[in-house]
Parts: sequence; C-alpha cells; structure tokens
Amino acid sequence: MLSRPRGLFFWLVLIIFLFFIATAPVATAHAILAVWRAVVSLFTGLKTFMSVLSSPR
Repeated sequence: MLSRPRGLFFWLVLIIFLFFIATAPVATAHAILAVWRAVVSLFTGLKTFMSVLSSPR
C-alpha cells in the first residue's frame, strides 16, 4: 500500500506535519526557558524589594 505513488497534496501535508513534529520540542523548550527566566526575575525583584524594606534608615 505504501509503494503506490501519492499525490502532491499528500507530500505537502506530510512535509508540513514532519516540520511541526521537528519544531515542537524547540518551541516547548523556549516556553519553558521563558517561564524559568520570569520566575527568576520575580524572585530577584522580591529579594531586592525585601532588602530595601529591611535596610535601616
């Protein structure tokens, strides 16, 4: 069944599908890194805020 020739539309859809499978891990990694950086910057800002509040005048 797979040895039969396919149409152009089949190959176009297959290539697009394989492209999405190949790029999905990259997009997921970028999203995870963005969340990580946001959490780190949040806690860095909280640390600075707490140190300003706790410094004597």
